[in-house]
Amino acid sequence: MNSEDEFSGAGQSGERVLPEPLPLEDLYHIYGIERSHADNVARNALELFDILNSVHGLHPEMRTLVEIAALVHDTGAATDFENHHKAGRLILLQHPPSEVPERFWPVVSWTAFLHKKRIGSEKFEKLKGKDFGKMPEQLQELTLKVAALIRLADALDYSRMESRLGKVTFGKRSIRFEIEGQGAVIDAERMEKKGDLWHLLYDTRLEFRPAPKK
Repeated sequence: MNSEDEFSGAGQSGERVLPEPLPLEDLYHIYGIERSHADNVARNALELFDILNSVHGLHPEMRTLVEIAALVHDTGAATDFENHHKAGRLILLQHPPSEVPERFWPVVSWTAFLHKKRIGSEKFEKLKGKDFGKMPEQLQELTLKVAALIRLADALDYSRMESRLGKVTFGKRSIRFEIEGQGAVIDAERMEKKGDLWHLLYDTRLEFRPAPKK
């Protein structure tokens, strides 16, 4: 897939196919999703959703959508690890989780696409110029907010060492998280990098540091 196609919603053939929803358990089995990582990312995403609710402003009903998007964010990893964000988007466009209402299927597929690569202002604008930008603005906004949380939640499990959120300190325009666990140094650094989309969307700065050793 060339760079022009990277943000396209069409497959290689350019043909549109009707989605065939699958239950989460089927997606796990067919696409070899790493369950422990998926569960950790979902746990992290829900915790971040709750802590940051005064900033992101998402309706409480979106909590389940965030959880499911987290569970399937790596759907493409076994198919094409190097480009699993692209593979995952295409798979989820064809087989969205049946637990998600149809109107939110694009949120899940685009979140899978958006969870991996760095997102700067240039890529942000390029995204809006492709199929993503053809969606209703409210759906675009929801997708970006969900993806911002999933990026952070995924980063918190980057080391696969069961890192957890520790003490949270709220400032006027910033929130500081202490990361606990053996992989805290690795995962805090990763969260700093993966906070790029969050900082494009919100004025509240997020900071991540390893918790002081006791």
